[in-house]
Amino acid sequence: MASPDDAATHDLRDFTDVKVALVAGLCTVVLTLALKYGANVEVSLVYRLSPLAPYFAYVFSRGAALSARVWMALIAVVTLGTFGFFAF
Repeated sequence: MASPDDAATHDLRDFTDVKVALVAGLCTVVLTLALKYGANVEVSLVYRLSPLAPYFAYVFSRGAALSARVWMALIAVVTLGTFGFFAF
């Protein structure tokens, strides 16, 4: 008979959601630091949190027929687009 710990271990083997969340979090922090210290631009909090928009879309759509790599790339593109808009 399987113990409850086996189910928890099995759930942790799929790190897809964790990877997408990690990319979103890192992009948010890097965007904030790059705008503040790299470009020396003060930007509203809403714009600095823009990498979280595709992450929330990923969470609420449960992946929606796109791979995790596509979602992570989308987060990176939104981050670079936001940085480019305010830095240049």
